This record gives sequence, C-alpha cells and structure tokens, in this order.
Amino acid sequence: MIQEIHSFKKEIDNIPVPYDKLDAIITRTVQATEADKRTKIRKKIAYTAGAAAVACGLLFGSAALSPAMASIVSKIPVIGSVFSQYGDSGLKRVSENGLTSAVGMNKVSGGDSLTINEVFYDGTRLSIGYSLKTEKPMGKAYTNLRTGLTVNGKVQGSFGGEKQTKITPTYRTGILELDSPAKLPDRFELGLNLSTEDRQKKWDFTIPVTKQSGTKLIAIGHKQQSGGVDLTVSDLVIGPAGVRLTFSAVSEDQDSVAYLLVRVVDEAGHELGSQSGGIRSQFRDGKYYSTGTQLFDPLPAGTKTLTFTPRLSFPSMGGGVAIDPDGTETPIEFTPPQASKKIKFDSFTVTLP
Repeated sequence: MIQEIHSFKKEIDNIPVPYDKLDAIITRTVQATEADKRTKIRKKIAYTAGAAAVACGLLFGSAALSPAMASIVSKIPVIGSVFSQYGDSGLKRVSENGLTSAVGMNKVSGGDSLTINEVFYDGTRLSIGYSLKTEKPMGKAYTNLRTGLTVNGKVQGSFGGEKQTKITPTYRTGILELDSPAKLPDRFELGLNLSTEDRQKKWDFTIPVTKQSGTKLIAIGHKQQSGGVDLTVSDLVIGPAGVRLTFSAVSEDQDSVAYLLVRVVDEAGHELGSQSGGIRSQFRDGKYYSTGTQLFDPLPAGTKTLTFTPRLSFPSMGGGVAIDPDGTETPIEFTPPQASKKIKFDSFTVTLP
C-alpha cells in the first residue's frame, strides 16, 4: 500500500503546469509591467506551482489514509476529488462529506499512466474515479476505455457506463459506474481491467471495496397492469449518494417493456433527477421478461413520502433512409410505437420509514 501511495504522489507531481495560460493571465493583469519583470514573475509562479504540486501529492497521500483528510482534499478546486468535478449531486455530496475511499493505485502501460483515485460503494451505486496521463495527446482510442470487471475473481458482466472530462490534451479524469450494485457483497475484491479502444494500452487493478453504512432497503411490492403489461415496482434503496429503484415487467410486446421509466416526486413537488438506469429483457414462452433499475439524486433532508409514476418514454426523434437495389433512397419517418397509446400506469405513493 505504501508503494501505491508513493506512486500516486509521483503521478500528482507530474501533472503538467500550463505556463502559457499563466503568462496570459499575468499579461492581462499587469499590462503596464515591463517585460523583464514579467519574466521574473513567471519564474516565481513556476516555482510556486512546482511546490504546490509537491504539497498536493502529500495531501492526496494523506487522503488515502484518512477520511477526514479526503473530505478536505475534495473541497480543493481543480486538484480535488474526481467525484466533485462532475454534475452528479450524489457523488459530490459523499465526496465533500469524506465518505469516499481514497485508493491511489497507479499503473503505467507504454508510458501512459492511469491512477484509480477513489471508490464509493453503498448499495445504491459503485462508482470509481480515475485519472489518465499520457505521453502524447489522446486520440479516439481513449474516448471510451474498454472495461472488464470481476468480483472476488468472478466475472461481472453488468458494467454501467463511463464519463470523462478532458483537462489537457494529455490529461483527463473519468468516472466508471457499475450496474446492479445491490447484488454485491459488503466486502469484496474488485478486479478492474481497463484498456484503450484499440487495446494497445492496458491497465489491471485489484481494489479492495467495502460497503459504506447508512443505506436503507425499503420493500415496495407495488403491482399493476395496463395494456397487457404486468408491472412490479419491487424495492427502493436509499443511500447518501442517491436512490436506486428496482422494477420488473412482463409483456408480449417488447416495446411495452423496453422503454419503461419511473418518475419520482417528493411531498413538496420536487422531482428527483435521474442519473442513470437501464432495462434488460429475456424472451421466453412467447413473452418478454424485463428487469430495470433507475438511479436518482439523493433525497432532500426530511423527505417523508415519494410518489412514483411509471411511464413509457419513447424517443421523440428518429428515422432513416431505405435504399432499393437500384440505389433509390427513400426517407423513413420515425413513428412512435403504438403501445404508447394504450398503456397508462397509475401513480402511487410510498411513505418512508
């Protein structure tokens, strides 16, 4: 672990300082200053920036050992927690409260350095923050990293998605999300295998993960039927980073279950923002059996009731072009599936314990 922290400090020390941008700021601020004075100022700022980078490395090393220090570091602009840099209120909240686990594991492949900065797992979500530094500007191969996952050595096929933020042409941060975290044990070893799209660069990690306390499982068990769809909203998991809803549906029509979403509103009329979600379907015995989850923003303090409105959410735009054997192109207009006209679900309210 000490070696991993040391590597993480080294990674922070090597973050490039944008001297050209610093010069531009200096020029705008002190336009009347003579050129030789600007040169001296630049050297002074460069020295200060280098010292700051060293200090940041020490801060992040401390954050890997102390939740309190992790909370402090997460509040520092630019160099803070990866989770705090995205428009995700749940991850930002747990980052600022020091609930994330600082990792600091670093691996290098072909000169490109990838660091797992932090992990958060509470039963509603498993989120992994990383940073990537390359020797050359990143091309398309780095846009979406290929991801392989194992839990205690067993392959985990339900990867959720990835978000990236470009800091410089050779430095970016990202967040990986795992679907169906409620099925995971409280403690496990996460095997994380990352590679570029062209598989030329690969990074392998083994990360110990522990579930954060403070989550609540609320059994709902609400059932209703509409337009040939049997819907069951089974349960709700509430945690500090968000709210995860689980539901299932059975129908003979695939469109009737493939586009199911649930709208959630509290007693004050505030609609919870939806961060992610998805549905998986299997066809057997002439019917489509689907299970779905949705991850919402954290609950406002003091929330007592939630009202759920299941609905079908079809794409509003689409279409294409049909090409005949002779090369003739015929536009195809997008038409919403007819199922949307006959399926209307009722809202229902759940009182929170």
